[in-house]
Amino acid sequence: MPELPEVETNRKILEEKVGKKTIDKVVVYYRPIVSNDFAFEEKLQNQTIHSISRRAKYLIFNLDQYKLISHLRMEGKYMLNEARNPKHTHVEFYFTDGTVLSYHDTRKFGRFELIDINEEESFFRHKKLAKDPNQLELNDIVTSIQKSQKTIKEILLDQQIIGGIGNIYANEILYRAKIHPSKRGFLLDQREIDEILKITKEVMDQAVLLGGSTIDTFETLGHKGSFQEHLMVHGKKGEPCQRCGTPIEKVMLKGRGTYYCPTCQKSKVIAITGGIATGKSEATKYLLKKGFKVFDSDQTVKTLYQDPKFSKMVGKKFNTLNEDGTLNKALLRNLIFENKSKRKMLEKMIHPKVFEMIETFKKENFDHLIFLDIPLLFETGYQGYDVSFMVTTTKKLQIERLMARDHVSEEDAIISIKSQISLTKKEKLSDYVIKNNGTLKSLYQQIDDCLMNF
Repeated sequence: MPELPEVETNRKILEEKVGKKTIDKVVVYYRPIVSNDFAFEEKLQNQTIHSISRRAKYLIFNLDQYKLISHLRMEGKYMLNEARNPKHTHVEFYFTDGTVLSYHDTRKFGRFELIDINEEESFFRHKKLAKDPNQLELNDIVTSIQKSQKTIKEILLDQQIIGGIGNIYANEILYRAKIHPSKRGFLLDQREIDEILKITKEVMDQAVLLGGSTIDTFETLGHKGSFQEHLMVHGKKGEPCQRCGTPIEKVMLKGRGTYYCPTCQKSKVIAITGGIATGKSEATKYLLKKGFKVFDSDQTVKTLYQDPKFSKMVGKKFNTLNEDGTLNKALLRNLIFENKSKRKMLEKMIHPKVFEMIETFKKENFDHLIFLDIPLLFETGYQGYDVSFMVTTTKKLQIERLMARDHVSEEDAIISIKSQISLTKKEKLSDYVIKNNGTLKSLYQQIDDCLMNF
């Protein structure tokens, strides 16, 4: 898809080739290309192209009475004095000097819109089109980015925030800025956004200077750009990163091919833990609400027990089967709480299966931050994470919450709590401690503060 550098190259060459020419007639072969304006041909007759300008990815032919706005979309291109291709040539502009400019589009996605000469500002204001990168300052975009829950890759492609950037250049910008493509906008600090804008301007300027990137089918009136020779990440799957040597990877992010270096644009695996009834589930709910994916180890264990084969195997191992052959979960629970060695035996059956599912989850989820909700993180000895968050509270609140949640006595609540590593010890083992002693608002703010470190 032509992006700002390719469209700017189109503009320069078109102005050189057809600027100052007068249109004799126009022939439209595929009506939707001209937005179903049935007076299109008549309006353009005898109009002179005084200049050609550009806004983001839009070309603007400045005529006597009108502005002809062209968007090339995926495969649109112009040809001069070329024999018509019956399948792909959709509009032809005949000039009074005998030359012919044809619009060629294999996908038929491109569009022309004809507006009054005084309507340009209102036209683009209606489309909410942002300025080009070189027209932007940090203050123009920092608020929009930091308020967004979208990934930075999506933000760069949003023409209402920054005009002209497409998939190729978004990949290059983020690679050069060493920022993971799926990092959320609200996690970017001002320094990072400033660096992204600076690199965006550098990349786009260099690409314009080199006539854009000729990848697949892009060319304009016979011209092919050369910026593709300077691409550092896009299209480089499997090749070593130019900085660290790690093979470049490609994934699909929101439907767009995304190339990145897993070392230079590193993601983080964050394990979330806590004591029983400390409020860890509230932290997990908040992360899910923010759009993150979280591996729920408790739910995974429940799923394991729903497997008749697995639950029967456990029941036989611990002699806790009902008469009908189903697992007596209450009997099993009492057994493992009272007998530490039995609890260890059960863990050896469950933990390897959970760890295997965690690894599958990490491979299947491409994200800047990957969260693992593991209540017994330190008890299990799991090491497949980068950072740990612990949700803690006071002992008094912990007992009260557990009694209310599980409808148990204070004595039973204390027994359950003592079956885990103490909160004090867990705090020492954790990288970040979140104290859930007050309001949910306070809990959420602490989580946000922790996330800003990544």
